[in-house]
Amino acid sequence: MQLGFIAGAFGLIARDFFFIATVDDWRPIIYSELAFGAVVGIGFLLHTTGRAESGVLLSCLAGVGSATAFIFLIGWNGFFHLWYLNLGILLIAVPIRAVIKWSVAVSFIVVYIIMFFTVPTIPPLVAVDLWVVQIIAISNITGSLFLLGLPMAMYSYFLVEERIKSERLLHNIIPRDLANILREGDGVIALTNPKVSIMFADIVGFTPLSEKLSAREVVDLLNNLFSEFDGVCTAEGIEKIKTIGDSYMAVTGIPHERTDHAQALVNVGFAFLRIVEHYRFGDGQRLALRIGINSGNAVSGVIGKSKFSFDIWGDSVNFASRLESSGRPGSINVSKETLELLDQSVLDIEEQQVDIKGKGVLTTFLISKKAAPGAGEI
Repeated sequence: MQLGFIAGAFGLIARDFFFIATVDDWRPIIYSELAFGAVVGIGFLLHTTGRAESGVLLSCLAGVGSATAFIFLIGWNGFFHLWYLNLGILLIAVPIRAVIKWSVAVSFIVVYIIMFFTVPTIPPLVAVDLWVVQIIAISNITGSLFLLGLPMAMYSYFLVEERIKSERLLHNIIPRDLANILREGDGVIALTNPKVSIMFADIVGFTPLSEKLSAREVVDLLNNLFSEFDGVCTAEGIEKIKTIGDSYMAVTGIPHERTDHAQALVNVGFAFLRIVEHYRFGDGQRLALRIGINSGNAVSGVIGKSKFSFDIWGDSVNFASRLESSGRPGSINVSKETLELLDQSVLDIEEQQVDIKGKGVLTTFLISKKAAPGAGEI
């Protein structure tokens, strides 16, 4: 809107100089222009200082008043009557109270209709050459299109930008396909996922670590680390579910099934372990991760209203969390169900007996990548 005000001001100044150069009795025209221009200037100040509704209304009323004055001064053929329609449309488009903008816009149209039937036959008050009127008519036609087109184009541009931004934020919270369903549907999304793998990755000893760091250092550490994790998940088509304190939860096989869900998630887990090796704190001590991965079925969906989230539930999820807490720093603890889905020829596998809450003692498997042949030899 400010851009429209500024463009309009330059247009009025150019038109005033044109009248002074081409019309002998130019004073009534210029004085009228200056009077309504001053009112529009007040409207601009109101709009700029946060009183947008009052500023827009005042400026539109001044515009209609100016158009009416010009119609009587130089005649109907100057096409100033276009501003009744243009300002009415512009007023409807701006975000102010509906009852006010519609009432004023309709009154503009009513005045236009009355003027259409009564004024065209009235001779103008100021003698102006026909070619001058024709140039003014052309300027009003193009100027009215510019007044409507520029704000509408800018409004549409920023509307699209805001929509893209909101969609990007939404897709950061829930998978893209589910976001589209949520936006177009009733907001209820519930999925049964028969073949998924779930991963929990937790920073070992993060609580005592955080006590040695400032709040900013803690936030920067988690933000940098988890941002790298996000990049890996995005590149591999893995869905990040959420972070819980210093724990990172991701799942594959949602919202679309994939046959390699276990292998893909294990590969991501190994990537996480490589990433965390580059992080140091305090006296150079490395960070370490415990990772647990389980495969099975689960239920997922979107919950909440004002702060909704996409989440996943089920025994498979709980088991994955237990696998993480019973794992070993620097390796991935997987269930039998997950191990059976992996290419075991490239893995070093260590069995361990773990007492899992609610399940008793179970065999789980600590996996790491086999060293390449000849690695470590001189």
